[in-house]
Amino acid sequence: MGQAKEQPAGATAPTVRIDLGPRVYWNLRSHAAFGSSSRNWFSVLWRNGRGISFRFVPRIIVITLTVVASAPARLIERLRFGKRIRNTTVQDPIFILGHPRSGTTYLHYILSRDPRFSFCAVYESLMPWVFLSFGRPLRAILRRALPATRPMDNLRMGAELPKEEEFALACMGPGSMVTGYFFPRKMVAMLDRYVLLHDAADKRQWQAHLLHLVRKLTLKYGPRPLLLKSPWNTARVKEILEVFPNARFIHIHRDPYTVYASNLRLYEKTLPMLTLQTYSAADVEDFVLHGYKVMMEKFQREKALIPPGHLVEFSYEEFIGKEIDILERVYAQLGLPDFEFARPLLEMEVAAHEEYVTNEYNLDPATRARIQREWGDVMDRSVADTRVRA
Repeated sequence: MGQAKEQPAGATAPTVRIDLGPRVYWNLRSHAAFGSSSRNWFSVLWRNGRGISFRFVPRIIVITLTVVASAPARLIERLRFGKRIRNTTVQDPIFILGHPRSGTTYLHYILSRDPRFSFCAVYESLMPWVFLSFGRPLRAILRRALPATRPMDNLRMGAELPKEEEFALACMGPGSMVTGYFFPRKMVAMLDRYVLLHDAADKRQWQAHLLHLVRKLTLKYGPRPLLLKSPWNTARVKEILEVFPNARFIHIHRDPYTVYASNLRLYEKTLPMLTLQTYSAADVEDFVLHGYKVMMEKFQREKALIPPGHLVEFSYEEFIGKEIDILERVYAQLGLPDFEFARPLLEMEVAAHEEYVTNEYNLDPATRARIQREWGDVMDRSVADTRVRA
């Protein structure tokens, strides 16, 4: 990865610019809900209909038409593969953990180059109900629809690149933080319900959907270890272990001041593409502050449940520039086979990101004080820095 580029001197308070004008609400090319089941999509509308803003009705109409039109494809897949999916035996996956904007995607990209692993690709995550039967046309459609790079950080995108399974789970049921992105004014409430999973029924449903997706990916790729990456799983360790008691975990963490600034940029860029309602900068800021605190509190409580030798942790700051050395340690500590076989493939992926440049911010004292006040008990002070790179 490239070195942080210098920004103009002077401390600033990061802000979220909100642009929900016609260019946004008439953007109907794609949406994360296109791959939903009819039951799930209409349930989302029923539970959240009062929060929908009129300007996004065209977006809702296009999503609804897409979901209804794809119902026959979902039926075909269920008839062809339903029994085989249910009877598929799975290995316990490897879960990449870390708060959003902590380097999880970069880590996922590198590890996915080892062909002994499988992963959930973009087209599989966005269309989880039909990718076994219609993978080829889905890949072709998404190659044309997807931008070349991600809007928040310019990492490359592609239909067959790794994607977090959180998007697939949002198409299968309500238990996904991605559904919260459709209703930003409710993101705090949705995180508390669908990420922290306090309710037993919500937990069982989320676990059932995760297991179904893992079985489906295993049916497609065979009994290779599956690499799963969702930042929100950082707060679901206990729930994961109840389904996969021998799961292995890789946790990457990052300077919390960087995390704050980078998350504001993330939601500034991505929420307009997904939202079905208007929202304010305060909605985003409150969500970021609340989300980091409750996620990291839950992770710190639950990581003791992970069996010895099944968790590796390191910081983004120590990872960048020493990726191969860190991953050699990851392979050794998690008992993954033959790192030397994977080394040249991982080195190729690292080299592909050499020109990547991060942004650097200098937070004003008031913002830093607020972050310290909200996150002080859970901040990783070992990597906290006076500079902020996003």
